[in-house]
Amino acid sequence: AVECRLVSYDRESCRLVGEIVNVCADESVLNAQGKIDPAKLRPVSLDPMNNAYLVVGEKVGNAYEDGKKLK
Repeated sequence: AVECRLVSYDRESCRLVGEIVNVCADESVLNAQGKIDPAKLRPVSLDPMNNAYLVVGEKVGNAYEDGKKLK
């Protein structure tokens, strides 16, 4: 769960900005280092173009490393 505090809300665009004040997770989704394991969590995202929910979790690259090969 992510607990947020409302920072601003634009009625015209319905855009809201929040500040994260607390994050908690059940121990069953943590790895040995106490960090959230996406494979255990199985987060869901919305694909609005195809009206579908997708499970997130497959690693497709290494952050901050793979892009260096393009230089």
